[in-house]
Amino acid sequence: MWKPRYFDIGVNFSDLMFQGRYHGSEVPKHPSDLADVIARAKLFGVDKMLITASNIEESLDHFLLVSEHKGSFASTVGVHPCSVALEFYGGLENKEPLPEADEKLAKLKEIALDGHAKGYIGAFGEIGLDYDRLHYLSVEQQREMFERQLDVHASLADLKLPLFLHMRAACDDFVEIIKPYLEKGSIAPGSGVVHSFTGSKEELEQILKLGFYVGVNGCSLKTQENLDVAKLIPIDRLLIETDAPWCEIRKSHASYPMISPYPSIYYPEVNSADSQPNEEVTAPKKKQQNQKNAIKLDDIVPFPSIKKENWTKHRTAAQQKLESLDSARTDIGEFATPVIKSRNEPVFVGSVASVMAHLHGIEKDAEIQNFIDTIYNNSCQLFKL
Repeated sequence: MWKPRYFDIGVNFSDLMFQGRYHGSEVPKHPSDLADVIARAKLFGVDKMLITASNIEESLDHFLLVSEHKGSFASTVGVHPCSVALEFYGGLENKEPLPEADEKLAKLKEIALDGHAKGYIGAFGEIGLDYDRLHYLSVEQQREMFERQLDVHASLADLKLPLFLHMRAACDDFVEIIKPYLEKGSIAPGSGVVHSFTGSKEELEQILKLGFYVGVNGCSLKTQENLDVAKLIPIDRLLIETDAPWCEIRKSHASYPMISPYPSIYYPEVNSADSQPNEEVTAPKKKQQNQKNAIKLDDIVPFPSIKKENWTKHRTAAQQKLESLDSARTDIGEFATPVIKSRNEPVFVGSVASVMAHLHGIEKDAEIQNFIDTIYNNSCQLFKL
């Protein structure tokens, strides 16, 4: 029987939220739940993920996680525009790159070569321009290091690494910088994605003209204007992502009513055959929800949904209730590990698929299945995973 397969092309697993630390806090609100986040995603068909790096340290550190999920995970190598000032200049106030900037760029190349040889690297990035966040770095810093990282990528042409690109409120400069590399052939046609796209119709046309794929997530689907642009993305150029733990689709977003919650074709009902061997099965989700004092589940997926500061209280209550039952399942339903409110994670990529299908007017099951398969295959083809 057909089931959806998803490729979340943008996941920030190095973010400290997955270690229970929020807003720079040194004290965790809960234990690391990364293994649970990954398990939830896989239970609902998120077979593959691209783990995005924002700096040199993350580009290397991701190798361990990818090695543990080889064949399902790949990582990027590169420095995000918002990390460029600190990585290469030592801060926003410095106009000239650090003396060791060349050495750092050489390190990126070394990581890319090593990671590619080991089968860990899926793309070069996340690199690009972001003029919405000039409090992190200047336009001049961004432009220079975007070009210099593209030069590193050009020196790795034999690896045929696709580009994972960031472009926010900077389309004209973005096109001006990257177009010569396309014309010279160091970037193959169609070999890259502009992820988390939030631009205008005119900007979308420019990106498509360059031949790139376009990645969308909750940030791409906030307003009606966003939706009017997103529905213009050709299906054969469309990729989906969460950009977790960021860019969730919130209830206030124009796209929220277009989500099809569990159980649906995007989130098929989980039966006992889908459970882990050591998991016992009890009443289905709907009956459990009607039980007295049932733990509240998320509106989209069948897992408890809690505030981060309520982790210990929730787990204690769930364990006490679980001990009073003869049998219960713990992969889904009220006794599963919880999702954290306002923290995005890969299991929600099915919601992005639901919204995009709706925008494209795709309603019949067979057409939805083909739509999901097409996007999945687009991603596998681009990142060779």
